[in-house]
Amino acid sequence: MKASALSGVLLLVGTYLLAVVTFLLGGAPTEVAVFLGGTYALTAMAAFLFSRGILELVVGADRDITFFVVLRKLTDPLLALTAPLTPAFLLPFAVSLYAAFLFFFLKLFLFGDAFLNIPPLFIVLYLMVSTTLQG
Repeated sequence: MKASALSGVLLLVGTYLLAVVTFLLGGAPTEVAVFLGGTYALTAMAAFLFSRGILELVVGADRDITFFVVLRKLTDPLLALTAPLTPAFLLPFAVSLYAAFLFFFLKLFLFGDAFLNIPPLFIVLYLMVSTTLQG
């Protein structure tokens, strides 16, 4: 069965909601849970895709190791989601690494990164909209 982009979107939404609920149950404020949930969900997806790319490089894409089979089933919808943006000339392991980069870049773009001192896009957009509506 071929994975679909819709199942990739559902996987992302489910992971995000699970992360937000986990932070809320842990006592984090709502705003913090929203940002951290997005950061953790997209970083986790990028880590899974990166792991798949490295395994395909080292072990090979055709091996039927149980962990690798489960990892493929988890990441196939994510690869289907990023397929329209992925160049066709990439090798199979590089497709996973490229998708991991896309998810990590999306995380930086949407939620920022405190360690790298990159502000979230939402703050920049809020400042732009609020200054244009006031003036």
